[in-house]
Amino acid sequence: MTSLWRFVGGVISALIWIPAHAAMPQLVCEVRYASDTHTLRQAASPDPYVGGTVDAGERFRFKAVVLGGPDRIEHITLSVYELGLGDAPVMLHQVRYQAPFVSSPELPSLTGWNHVYASYLGRELRYGCALQP
Repeated sequence: MTSLWRFVGGVISALIWIPAHAAMPQLVCEVRYASDTHTLRQAASPDPYVGGTVDAGERFRFKAVVLGGPDRIEHITLSVYELGLGDAPVMLHQVRYQAPFVSSPELPSLTGWNHVYASYLGRELRYGCALQP
């Protein structure tokens, strides 16, 4: 019985010494068009083609790509496209953020509020993002 308690005590002490792995930050964006508000959450991925998108009112597409791995975010790219002008979306706005990042739960601590205007009829899309821990 003593060896069993020694084993259990060893397991418990090993678990106590395992460092807590901090959760990977997640990009959270609020996208507003007309009276609609969408929330986009995007985790880091090593694939640059993986990104969350929001289509707003069949006029805009917002895309967020967070490139990185479990230990580090390399960069964040945010793009806004205008839809409905033909076969392909037209890029209106693109921005890339490099490390170090402001990590705060408050929107829009990373980007501030951005206003993007469509060329056709002057429609407006607003977005703001934060890198939340």
